[in-house]
Amino acid sequence: MLGWIRRHWRIVLAAIYVVLLGSMWYSEWAQWHFRPGIMQDLEIEKGARLLDRVPAASVGALSEDLTEVPVFDIGRSDAPAVILLHGTPGSSWGFDAFGPAISSQGRRVIWFDLPGFAAMGGARSGVFEDLSASTYAEYTLAVMDELGIDRAHVVGWSNGGAVALNMAHASSDRVASITLLGAVGAQETEGSGSWFFEHAKYKAGRVFLEWGARIVPPFGFIPLDERISFMRNFDDTDQRPLARIMRGLDTPTLILHGRDDFLVADWAAEHHHELMPSSSLIMTGDDHFMPFLAAEETAAHIAGFIERYDDPSTSFVRTTTDLAPRVKPFGELGDAALHWLHFAPVLVVLPLVMLVGWLLPGRAWVAVLVGATELDIGVAWLGLAIGKGVRTVRNGNASRPTKWVGVLAEPLAQLGLGFFFVQLIARPVIRLGPDWLHGIGWIASVLLLAVLMRVLPMVMRDIWTTRGRQRLRASLARLTNHEWWASWAFYGPLMPWFVWLSVKHRHPLAFTACNPGIANGGGLAGESKSAILGGLLASGDERVLFGERVPDGGTPNERAGWLMERLDDEPRLGGLPIVMKPDAGEQGRGIKVCRSREQLVAFLEATPGAVLAQRLSTLSSEVGVFYVRDDEGGRVFSINRKVFPVLVGDGRHTIEQLIWRDNRFRCQADTFLARFADRKRDVLESGEELVLSWAGNHRQGCEFRDAPELITPELEDAMRAIADGFRGEDGTGFDYGRFDLRYESEASLSRGEFDVIEVNGVTSEAANIYDPRRSIWFAWRTLARQWAVAYTIGSRNRASGHRALSAREAWALVRRHLRERSALSELV
Repeated sequence: MLGWIRRHWRIVLAAIYVVLLGSMWYSEWAQWHFRPGIMQDLEIEKGARLLDRVPAASVGALSEDLTEVPVFDIGRSDAPAVILLHGTPGSSWGFDAFGPAISSQGRRVIWFDLPGFAAMGGARSGVFEDLSASTYAEYTLAVMDELGIDRAHVVGWSNGGAVALNMAHASSDRVASITLLGAVGAQETEGSGSWFFEHAKYKAGRVFLEWGARIVPPFGFIPLDERISFMRNFDDTDQRPLARIMRGLDTPTLILHGRDDFLVADWAAEHHHELMPSSSLIMTGDDHFMPFLAAEETAAHIAGFIERYDDPSTSFVRTTTDLAPRVKPFGELGDAALHWLHFAPVLVVLPLVMLVGWLLPGRAWVAVLVGATELDIGVAWLGLAIGKGVRTVRNGNASRPTKWVGVLAEPLAQLGLGFFFVQLIARPVIRLGPDWLHGIGWIASVLLLAVLMRVLPMVMRDIWTTRGRQRLRASLARLTNHEWWASWAFYGPLMPWFVWLSVKHRHPLAFTACNPGIANGGGLAGESKSAILGGLLASGDERVLFGERVPDGGTPNERAGWLMERLDDEPRLGGLPIVMKPDAGEQGRGIKVCRSREQLVAFLEATPGAVLAQRLSTLSSEVGVFYVRDDEGGRVFSINRKVFPVLVGDGRHTIEQLIWRDNRFRCQADTFLARFADRKRDVLESGEELVLSWAGNHRQGCEFRDAPELITPELEDAMRAIADGFRGEDGTGFDYGRFDLRYESEASLSRGEFDVIEVNGVTSEAANIYDPRRSIWFAWRTLARQWAVAYTIGSRNRASGHRALSAREAWALVRRHLRERSALSELV
């Protein structure tokens, strides 16, 4: 038997599914017909009385009289009664504590199930043509008639607020006052603010809740009548007239709202107060569920208001009481931006969400806005989903169904995470701080949420296996050590410094005038390595390794043939092996040491654009020397050692296993394993060494270590001689950038004996900032000093007649460079 089950497990699962589905459908049929009666009996046990009937003639959408309608009616008073209207979904059970709390203030209080819910759900709701707020208003007035109530105070909680407004509009003489308790109102405050978009959501919700939930486990755990009535009430209700109704009402209205309401935003209540000249506003520190969690306090607020307006001749007094002032990140300016977001058209907000959500921090910011009820979750989800769909197509994954599942599910998961993060952590913590910290608190929330969005999916994916846990440890190391951080996290905190330097030097791109002898803004992006090498070779210094640009055109085989001839004819190239580089590469991308004609052909096939062939240095060690020529003269700004990654075998583990077991190498495991894809299953002998990368580039696996002790007068003199001898194609010079040097020993380096591999221009970095032994504060201080020097040199050169790039020129360069870079091979 067990063997048959193992062989036919799919059939077994399908059979179990069918049985559960059939059981659920039978259960829903029974609930539809019998649940209202059961709920009615329970309500009678709790003290509800039965109205004989609610006549169909009193409710336009009612097709036949209703009989035995349960109503809670407690307390006695000569003053007008108080009628409580629940929200959607909801029932009279929501007022179990709140009703008695108001009654204790000396009031007669009445509440009941609205059509479609609890005792009025199931088959009983089928006699209503619609379940709109206006139908509920007629139904409530009919209940008042049956109870003999001429005039009452009406408290509408959540969606019950729309019912109360419709009652006052239809029969103002019968409504002594309205209390909008955490209530909906004008269409522009509902979700996206768009009637079309909101009702598209409701119709999609009806399809899912009425039918989708019936075939997907846990098979409609919400009762069928509740699911149907829930979305019918939203979809049948038209909130567009409510703004006009609110402006025209003279019925005294209390708007009582919790500042932490996550279903109806606090700003919606403030907007309703602006719309209604006959309203008073009380903002509390509560959330949406005040009748549950703060019944006594809420009842006291309402009792104090309605007592004043028992007498219809009492003149209205408009008041505003803010017991929990709104948090305004970035002050009035930030509040104005959020106000614009609240009421901006959907077709404007959607593209904005798509644009902001292109990067992970942007998606985190969108999720924070949703969690803070500043942005509709539907608009946010659709914008992020469209953006992810576009990225899926651009990345060539459009044919993979699982990717499209992620397009729909990932934004929803991120927004859900943001909602709970803001509601449970960020908002309570931010409120504890002074006003001037609120903006910083929201920025910190966005950054922390971005980290959580990145980390949690990895944890859920990888925690179950040994390799997965090694991946998690690598991710943790990359997160906690700044040398692995993404550029936006590394440079983001320095943006105010760049703004200050731009203002101080009167040009945001003044630094692009640093190196007149290097094209493209002194090496901003896409500069030619062969042209820069030509500038170095112009110095005539033999320490500069010779190289030549391989002519464009021809097949890879023809270009390789040309280069082989040059290797024979030009002794300064040194013959094979030869270093091959893309002419506009960076970060070690696409560099290859070619040891044969076949490898040259393969490199040229993978790199069809312009390339540079350069002599291979035979020296064993490498440093990065950052050189500047500022007001202090030519000097070495910083120097760093480059430690090449070397894997040592133990005779037992494969190359792949050794990489994952090493605390540092696992941080760049993907790079190394791609490089040694054909050898990753090999087992190195005990003590056998394998150099994982010979390129002195951090991205390719090299470790950088700050080494100021290597700076000597002789080294500075040598660097000054090479930099001073640099001549660009137009005869101009070099002032700022990082040299990559090869040397045999530290003693020889100190004497100025080395090979110059290349020099990088204005966007190069003082690479000692990536020293894992140094702190992020050291890195930021160094970068701040480095860029201050860049702007100073650029300003000096501008004063001498050299021009800086315009923003348009810089953007065009960067875009072109990014397009070209994406095609480069990562193999070294």
